[in-house]
Amino acid sequence: MIKSRGFLYLLGLMVLMLGIGLACGSPAPTPTAAPTVAPPEPTEVASSGGEWVTFTDENDYLQLDVPGDWEYSQDKDTENDYWYWDVFVSPDGHGRVDSVVFDDGTAWTGSSSGKQALYMLHEFYSSTGEEGDIRVSDDSIQKDGSERLVWESKAGDYSGISFFEVRNKTAFLMFTVWWDNDFEDQYLDTLNSVIDSYRVP
Repeated sequence: MIKSRGFLYLLGLMVLMLGIGLACGSPAPTPTAAPTVAPPEPTEVASSGGEWVTFTDENDYLQLDVPGDWEYSQDKDTENDYWYWDVFVSPDGHGRVDSVVFDDGTAWTGSSSGKQALYMLHEFYSSTGEEGDIRVSDDSIQKDGSERLVWESKAGDYSGISFFEVRNKTAFLMFTVWWDNDFEDQYLDTLNSVIDSYRVP
């Protein structure tokens, strides 16, 4: 009887120590959702006037020429450093150029980059923030291997052309020009010139 009582005390002590150890230990890791690119909310703003200027991506992924009087801003993922979003907006706000780079170190495979491009169009370029507003009228592979999407927001009455590709297996790039439909005649030639200037430095 003494032996079994001692065993119960020992067992109770071990359970107590295990409980304290679990309570004081670090919590089990919880799965986190895959990071997504957030819509641009400019944090730094600079503008220059006059002629066209050359923009070079901070990681030398691309270079392009833009009108010098368009306002430039950049938003960054300051928490994880997974993405950054460069933006150029015309003085009247009816034309825009975006360059997004997303790289969390995970390799893009198969159709995953195409799914990411469509996700971004529906999430960040749609005026409703939901699928159904953005209508893609053309999807074509370019000579450089990038993919081109011509699209329109029905509810927002604006249109755009987006190009996306993957570099170094893990970097997703999406370059977009867009305009308000009422200003297409004013901005389409300018935006086509920006597209034509796109190059790898």
